[in-house]
Amino acid sequence: MDWPRWSISREDWLLPAALAVVGAVEVLSVSGLAAAPAIAYVLVPCVLLLGRRHLPLLFATGAAAVVTLGAAPLGIEGDALTSPLPILFAACFALGRYEPSVWRGAAAVAALDVARHVAGGLAIPALGDVLWVAALTFVPWFFGRLVLAHVHQRDLLADQAVRLVEEQRHVAEHAVAAERRRIARELHDVIAHSISVMVVQAGAAQSLLGRDERAVDASLEEIQRAGREALAETGRLLGLLRDEDDSDVSPQPAAADLPSLVDAYRGSGLDVALAMEGSTDGLPAGVDLSLYRIVEEGLTNALKHAPGARVQVCYRRSAGGVEVALTSTSGGTPVLVPGGHGHGLVGMRERVAVFGGSLSAGPAPGGGFSVRAALPLEESV
Repeated sequence: MDWPRWSISREDWLLPAALAVVGAVEVLSVSGLAAAPAIAYVLVPCVLLLGRRHLPLLFATGAAAVVTLGAAPLGIEGDALTSPLPILFAACFALGRYEPSVWRGAAAVAALDVARHVAGGLAIPALGDVLWVAALTFVPWFFGRLVLAHVHQRDLLADQAVRLVEEQRHVAEHAVAAERRRIARELHDVIAHSISVMVVQAGAAQSLLGRDERAVDASLEEIQRAGREALAETGRLLGLLRDEDDSDVSPQPAAADLPSLVDAYRGSGLDVALAMEGSTDGLPAGVDLSLYRIVEEGLTNALKHAPGARVQVCYRRSAGGVEVALTSTSGGTPVLVPGGHGHGLVGMRERVAVFGGSLSAGPAPGGGFSVRAALPLEESV
């Protein structure tokens, strides 16, 4: 037979050790008491309590039985020692706390009470004695059951919290994957446009070769520029590591279309204003498209989740990069919340990350909510 191997932890031995020390000190301080049997009467149940967490029905019941029935055979008066009383409490509490079956635990406590009354003689005990013995055993057992129920409830809540976190993680991963697929499709269109320009310019250069060297040089320069842009966009596309399933051949919007985008949302009832600083000409195609999509995402969520809030859209271009900011200037409802087309802030972060930019989102100083996206520019492109 293979006996289970247990590791005795601090939780196992600390309480029995304390009870054993208290009991031994009491035995040595009581005069006229046989030390050896009294020490055994105190130490044996404490040793049994070491296994109360692993086999409570055996060890906790055994410890309680020694305290309840062991005094008379060892010649110890029932009221000579008080230290066995907390040992009995600990044993009955362990039956409630660590025994999964309420019926087995209650039956063990009831058996202890009956055995105590039987050991006291065959006469029917007084009601007061029955209630007193029941209070000494069933009350700590009941508190043990309460602790067990609390622990089970806590574990259930912890498991539920873990499941919710896992579900949220899966939802976020799905949102990121969906947004990356969408970005990849759009970059696919940008690359296709650049390659088309290269093909057209190469044909023009071939037709002009030997006749107009200046026009040939201009065509070659355009091919070189389009090739550099297509190469950069290809690197970003491959970085997404997503398979493409379809491609939209319709013209892609750009930052230059922001005024018409704002007008469309204003016509839908959104109180929105646009301020633009700097030109939108010459932006890399991927950056150009992403700026438009970021503003579109913000306005979509503002219309859906923050009705009545005034939204300020700012476009600003500098030598080192381009920036868009959306700010809710009234109310405390966020302008941008997860949801809507493109998964809200998740989609914005993905777009910004593709180009090595930065995104900040948080409460605005005057109330409301603010989102700011900055994308770097390489002037050589």
